[in-house]
Amino acid sequence: MPKTNPIVELTDEVLMTTKSARTLGLNLLLAEIQALSVVLPGALAHLPMRSELFAATDEADFDNMPV
Repeated sequence: MPKTNPIVELTDEVLMTTKSARTLGLNLLLAEIQALSVVLPGALAHLPMRSELFAATDEADFDNMPV
């Protein structure tokens, strides 16, 4: 059995912990959004959709970054 590097093991553990924490945070955010959608069912109905807010021609004017 090859010897494992403790730094590699620690890095793997930190990465897995970070991924787990992000997943928990996103699940909590999803639960909050779902709860708010039940409490405020029509709160966002009066807002236009994003496609109506920004036309493609308006978006094209902002695509001026040099490559």
